[in-house]
Amino acid sequence: MKQTLLLLVLCAAIAGCKSKLGTDTAGTADTTAKLNYPFTPKYSIKWQPGDEKNALIVLNCLKKYVDGDIKGCAEAFADTAEFIGDQFYFKGSKDSLIKMITDMRSQSATVSKEFDSWMTTYYPDKKDTWVTLWYTEKMTDKNGKKDSIYYVDDVLIKDGKIREYDEKMRRFAPPAKK
Repeated sequence: MKQTLLLLVLCAAIAGCKSKLGTDTAGTADTTAKLNYPFTPKYSIKWQPGDEKNALIVLNCLKKYVDGDIKGCAEAFADTAEFIGDQFYFKGSKDSLIKMITDMRSQSATVSKEFDSWMTTYYPDKKDTWVTLWYTEKMTDKNGKKDSIYYVDDVLIKDGKIREYDEKMRRFAPPAKK
């Protein structure tokens, strides 16, 4: 009898947790609208998980960049695209983008990327899909000097193509001297 009662209580608790979890997730959007934020965002804060096929577009693009296949990398970009980086801004045609990326990649003998994670988000009110990436890029220049940079990239995908690539970077502190 005690085992049956324990089993029923356990099942009720699990069912309650699942119901509550579903309610909390669904209620987030409703709660967001009722909150009084101290700041107003420039962009929408109403988002939902996006299609991971968009992350694949960006990751394949970056893999081709790492491999030195610049034309393959550029296939992921729209005919006109923006690239925003540290003290850098580009907006132009795919041909100009290919030249710029070729110049950037040619400065390194080797490049690798180690990803912490990525996330695809869809903003229904904007009809925008963004892929955010967190990773470390390691590179060796033509003289053998090694460096690494931590990136957080936000990539806008429209019609299956990269329209905007917004790159934020953090340089690592030099190793402590002994």
